[in-house]
Amino acid sequence: MRKLNSQFITTFVSEAGLSGQNGTYYGFVEMDRYYCMAVAEGFDGDGGQESAKLAVDTAIEAFVQKPGIKAGRIRACIRKAHKRLMQQSVRIRLKAGILLLVSDYTRFRYGVCGNVMLFAMRNAGIYHQSITHTRYQAMMDQKQIPETENAAKKETGNLYHYLGGNARVTVSGKIKMEDGDLLLAVTEGVWSRVGRVEILDAYESIQSVGEFLGDLQELYVRGSTEGIPCCCLAAVEIKKTYQENRALKKKIMIWCLIIVLILAVVGTVAVLYIRHRRRRQQEIRNTTAVYEDTGDQYLTDFNALLAKQEYEKAAEENQKLDKSGERLEKEQLLSTKITVSVILEEADQAYDGRAYEQARDAYKKAQELAKQYSELLPLVSRIDQQLKLAGTGMEIDTCMQNGALKEAEGDIRTAASLYRQAEAMLRIVDDPERLKEAQLALLRVNGLAEQEEKEERARDRDVLIAEADEEAAVDAILAGDMEAALEQYTKIRDAYIGMEENEKAEEITQIMLSLQKQSRAAREVSRESIEVDKSAAFEAVLAGDLETALSLYAKVEEACLQIEDTAGAEEAASLIASLEAQTVPAAEGDAAGPEEVQTIPQAVPEVLPEGAAEEAPPEEEAGEEEAVSPEERLALEQMVTPILEQALRETANQEFEAAIEAYRRIAELYTQIGDPVTADRMEMMARGLEKLQKDASSGGNGNG
Repeated sequence: MRKLNSQFITTFVSEAGLSGQNGTYYGFVEMDRYYCMAVAEGFDGDGGQESAKLAVDTAIEAFVQKPGIKAGRIRACIRKAHKRLMQQSVRIRLKAGILLLVSDYTRFRYGVCGNVMLFAMRNAGIYHQSITHTRYQAMMDQKQIPETENAAKKETGNLYHYLGGNARVTVSGKIKMEDGDLLLAVTEGVWSRVGRVEILDAYESIQSVGEFLGDLQELYVRGSTEGIPCCCLAAVEIKKTYQENRALKKKIMIWCLIIVLILAVVGTVAVLYIRHRRRRQQEIRNTTAVYEDTGDQYLTDFNALLAKQEYEKAAEENQKLDKSGERLEKEQLLSTKITVSVILEEADQAYDGRAYEQARDAYKKAQELAKQYSELLPLVSRIDQQLKLAGTGMEIDTCMQNGALKEAEGDIRTAASLYRQAEAMLRIVDDPERLKEAQLALLRVNGLAEQEEKEERARDRDVLIAEADEEAAVDAILAGDMEAALEQYTKIRDAYIGMEENEKAEEITQIMLSLQKQSRAAREVSRESIEVDKSAAFEAVLAGDLETALSLYAKVEEACLQIEDTAGAEEAASLIASLEAQTVPAAEGDAAGPEEVQTIPQAVPEVLPEGAAEEAPPEEEAGEEEAVSPEERLALEQMVTPILEQALRETANQEFEAAIEAYRRIAELYTQIGDPVTADRMEMMARGLEKLQKDASSGGNGNG
């Protein structure tokens, strides 16, 4: 529509110059809404035609793809031409200057990069002239004109910006066109040789655009024919511009003004409403904050019920706010605080009801929720105190329960200690009823403890008596008085039964039974030993060894007395008296003549076993060697008692090997002490156990 209602006539002239190479290029395109013209001059070594043509084609192609008269669109088209030259700079570097003119048939705008110049002429005058990116333009702007015009003209080819190099683009504003205007675009070869005044002179006498361009061409080639550069002149004659409907435009402007006024009124009302709404919303926020702060204070003071009521009021006020993230966040916060207050109320009720474990769990849960908010940090420390009190309450329950169990088990001392701990902790916890309960329990167990202490003292006395009786029984065993030993053990057993020490009583009973068995077995062994000693004594008498016979008969007498064989003891005593009577005359006969005295000691070695003289030294020498000090004798005797007690226990448990070893160890100790009688007695006990062990292994009756 715009193109049909307007008339643009484009005319151009292009000269190669004396070099024969034309480095300029021109192109234009007419579209329905826009007119676009491009003039370029190349600066590469081949004359620049390739650079100029590539720049013009690329810029116009970019404009056709996306037309528009905005400054950004013009700048984008020139930038695209610059990138195209950079991409094609393979063999040589392509460089060019360009001017891109765009019009919507009412106004025009141009963009320039380089030294192509545009003149907009109307009514025999130039009403607009473009700038160039040259040193000459900079000198003109700074009013540094040299003394001669020719010196200034030499700087027209000195460029700051161009395509293929530092491609800075200058875009003009929109310029209104009128019918009869003429737009003239010329390259540096023209405007550097033809001045502005000369262009105006040629424009005044214009008959046609072609004639005008011819006059400019003549001015371009005038004078010397040497050094004439290439040039391009492109003129756009505006016969008719597109006339916009001003009435409609005015009407549109009026309606726009009315709409603006309406919008202003609506906006003012909206602003006032929004301000009122915001004020109201702020009042709601303030009220909510007051309720919330009050609830925080109640909650810190552990008044959960009032805190919950304040939080519920704050939540109700918060519902009046507009729906937003702020309202949702506040709802979540208040909901959490209400939850904390409810949990604290439950925890307080559980604590008051002495459900300390339940209270502790509730306090911990409330504390974890309160830690999320800085305003509830004082509550966290208060909850810590309640947790400690709840923990103390749990310890009190544990002490009271364990004290009751220990009291039921009869462990009065432990029960008293537990009740005492509970009483001390109850003085910290404000619970007078529970404190009274603990004190009564402590009084009760203290009375029981006193009674138990009395019984224990009596028991200790009985134990001391029993231990003394045990020592007497051991002494009786060592003395060979089994009847006295059994009597003492019977007394000890009855004492343990009275103390309700059934295990020890049973142990003493077993010792008594085993002692009876040992006594019977020892008697049998003693009888066998007596018969052996009798035979040996008779053989000694036959051999004339009266001293050996007397020793053996004395041993037989002692053994008979131990087994309470009175007849055997009397028989042995009569034999000893008879032998002693026989030895007296022999002694007197020794004093009568020395020859007879020598015959007696010569006969003794014949009766003794081989080597007996070496093994049995005289009594006096043996006594001197075997004598021990009183301290050593006491130490050895102290070692006997525990070994004998062990032997008795092992015998009661039928551990015959260990018992036999213990008895023989005692025999060795008494041999070291110099008590052969007791040593023989212990050896006899060991031999009796060997007999019992043999009978037990052969399946015989252990009672003998």
